[in-house]
Amino acid sequence: MTRQERAVRTREALIEAAADLFDRDGQEVTSLAAVTAKAQVSAGALYFHFATKADLADAVTRTALARLRQITGAPAATPADTNKNADGNANGSGSENEGGDGSRNGGGGGSGWGGDALTQAARGLRGERAAGAPPARGPAAAAGAAPGDRVGEVQQLIDTTHVLVRGLADDVVLRAGFALDRAGAGRPARGRPAGEGPAARAPGGGGSGGERPGRWPEVGGSLRGVWSGWVHETLAAAGTRGALAPGVSPGDAAAVVVAATVGFEVLGAQDPLWLAPHRLTRFWTLLLPALVPPPAREALQPGGSPAAP
Repeated sequence: MTRQERAVRTREALIEAAADLFDRDGQEVTSLAAVTAKAQVSAGALYFHFATKADLADAVTRTALARLRQITGAPAATPADTNKNADGNANGSGSENEGGDGSRNGGGGGSGWGGDALTQAARGLRGERAAGAPPARGPAAAAGAAPGDRVGEVQQLIDTTHVLVRGLADDVVLRAGFALDRAGAGRPARGRPAGEGPAARAPGGGGSGGERPGRWPEVGGSLRGVWSGWVHETLAAAGTRGALAPGVSPGDAAAVVVAATVGFEVLGAQDPLWLAPHRLTRFWTLLLPALVPPPAREALQPGGSPAAP
């Protein structure tokens, strides 16, 4: 293993260990000594990558944000943003041996839900499904599917919420990142790309066609801001296609979905049962009759489409 590879793996181990401890004990009471012990690295290796606990919390948040963007397919952060405080000196001169990096057990950031499983799930629900899938017709087309698509925006939204909730249950980095975001800890004040402003609205908006797709605010790149922005964009696109029930405002619908999913995240931090798939399925079962017209509802699956992992 090269020096750079070892540095990257050590950094991943520290982020995973910190996320696990932040999730279990809270960021404020977690000590750097506890992080190094859990990651099985030396204090020198930790300070090689992170000068302070705030820097470490920032790295957890950034990693969680990257995973959320994988789930939603949202644009990645700018190279300057991702590289800032991300590699430290890992790709330069210097050596972790100055402090001794210790040994590392486990797969770190590439293991479990945060690695290939997350990428595969995200690709599946963004429409990168089996080649040769038949185009949407009938109710599926009414649900917002473009010609050649298997599902429309509403089903994509349903599938994405299921992947998000599954990630919150299984991926400690994603879960810890949302918790840090909620507490305001670890959220960088600089270097995060903000949204480009609210979606364009047609004059007299308020009906299902009153809002057009566009960039919604991302609250400085916070996890909840990115999630909210993506939900608003997706439902605005569904409204433009006429996939929502008459009189349903995409903005109002997005507010309901964001409030509910963030609620699952907050409650799930205390009781994992809130992150059980059947809870989210029940939410969609109750919401869909008010959200989409009957012909489209016939094609929608509140428990997630079979193509979604």
